[in-house]
Amino acid sequence: MGGSSYDRDVYSGSSSSGWGASSYSAMKMGSSTLDSSLRANGKILKSTSKNPIIVVLDVTGSNIDFARLVYDKMPMFYGQIEQKGYLDDFDIAFCAVGDAYTDDYPLQIGDFAKGIALDSQLEKLVLEGAGGGQRKESYELAAYYLYKNAEFPPGSKPLIFFIGDEAPYPKVNEVQAQEFGIDCTEGNVEPFELLRKKVNDNVFMLLNKYCSRSFESDITEAWTTRLAPEHVIKIQEEKAIVDLMLGIISMVSNARTLETYKVDMLDRGQTQERIAGVSESLQNFSKVTSIVPVKVSGIIPKASGGKQSTQKGKRL
Repeated sequence: MGGSSYDRDVYSGSSSSGWGASSYSAMKMGSSTLDSSLRANGKILKSTSKNPIIVVLDVTGSNIDFARLVYDKMPMFYGQIEQKGYLDDFDIAFCAVGDAYTDDYPLQIGDFAKGIALDSQLEKLVLEGAGGGQRKESYELAAYYLYKNAEFPPGSKPLIFFIGDEAPYPKVNEVQAQEFGIDCTEGNVEPFELLRKKVNDNVFMLLNKYCSRSFESDITEAWTTRLAPEHVIKIQEEKAIVDLMLGIISMVSNARTLETYKVDMLDRGQTQERIAGVSESLQNFSKVTSIVPVKVSGIIPKASGGKQSTQKGKRL
């Protein structure tokens, strides 16, 4: 179940194996043709909130189920942000990326929305399930679009997640940028560097194992040389993707430390195995976030062994 402004059924499975996407998601997620509202050409992606969130989903063959999983868990994701007070004013936009050298729909740009309206945004996405097979997808094209065409209110704190398992191409292809109506005036400037400056470095890559098999050193390095290394978050368990995003949001906003975020995971019924895996993935990022006093009540689970510590109203 979701929050007060976003209610529908959510798949409740929490096992660490298999995708387990609900039949509702399987039926509702994914269009066969591109809705005109998703076309990047000439489109400005504009938020009106203090805390805009953009999720860029790789919808090529090896990652296509992430889109269905995010769709299925979105009410929980949205509801947790509201209920736990991670952000007080936010909206979310979903984009999709593929391979601009081979795919029909390599760049899809949704609109910012709130609550249940996010369902229709996700349902419009074309889950093409293709990709070029070069261990690269056009993440750099999506990054450059967002740098050029995303608009945020003054004083806002945007947060951008990329979710995928491959590397970006080395540079933006100017012909491709022009095909999508993106003004390509920066030449060979690294698009992720530009995007990071635009959003106060709040750009994250949630990196899955390549083809769900293993983390490849060349792909990991491609991301750690473009983003802050601690912003490259490895997905140890595919079904933990929403837990990872919530953890990042809670720490970016200084609403939680990693230790107090573990309490939230425990409160929503996550297994000790899930909590340990998420904690491992977020450990490096947690070391560079601001440490602020946070009041929590509950039991902070240990990653492995040892006694659990009870934290009731304690300032951490």
